[in-house]
Amino acid sequence: MIAMQVLQTLHDEEARNRLRLHELRRTVDYQLAYEDPDPLVSVVIPTFNRPDLLCERSIASALAQTHENIEIVVVGDGAPPEVGAALAFLDEPRIRYFNLSVRGPYFDEPERAWLAVGTPAYNRAVAEARGRWLAPLDDDDTFTPDHIERLLAAAREHRLELAYGLLRCNYPDGSQDFIGEFPPQTEFTELRSSFGLQAALLHCGLRFMEMHLTDPLFGLANDVALSRRMVRAGVRLGMVDAVVADYYPARVWEADHAAPIKKSAAPAADPRPA
Repeated sequence: MIAMQVLQTLHDEEARNRLRLHELRRTVDYQLAYEDPDPLVSVVIPTFNRPDLLCERSIASALAQTHENIEIVVVGDGAPPEVGAALAFLDEPRIRYFNLSVRGPYFDEPERAWLAVGTPAYNRAVAEARGRWLAPLDDDDTFTPDHIERLLAAAREHRLELAYGLLRCNYPDGSQDFIGEFPPQTEFTELRSSFGLQAALLHCGLRFMEMHLTDPLFGLANDVALSRRMVRAGVRLGMVDAVVADYYPARVWEADHAAPIKKSAAPAADPRPA
């Protein structure tokens, strides 16, 4: 167990992340994220082969934001031509699309491959983003209309580097569950985390912390592992006690069976930084 913890600490580059975070806070660009009266926010969406959900659900919710100064950066994970065609049909100047020439590469083992899916596309989307803030979104999930406005207000008021709210999980049988608690835990498992990235807004300076294709070796999904790295690096986090995003667990919907047993709704959260 101790050996695995040491390996994960080295893999996650915890010491380097803390150093880079301290260096980031001394830069001019870091301060501008809080001082710009109308900052550009980059919605970053990795995708593969779900053009209908991407356009009708995910992108539609991003374009409906009350904070209108946004760009949408979509990156295909070796996506088929239908994805590019669907985005072109939208004819929306705020959307920029990139497609990786190679998908993955992912583990041959299906479970580990699923935990890592979208990793290269997410990292590329973040690298291409031009905004002062990053709003991650999956291609089959949605933001509430005030997602960016609400989280941006909390981040600016409390000088947060990552603001998050409740992530509402929607299941085929009509039941719902919520992910979100404060203060966040420092140890995550695949099935339980303190917040979902779809329900978060990140300072653009945090782009140096990426998802890794090797995260599943530690039994973690790529987004959960990234969240863990940010918490352990000392990123300033805070939570608003409101639903800001809707999550439709892909494996549950695609399997077309009843939802698993779900934990109770999250407790009231403190918006102050951790």
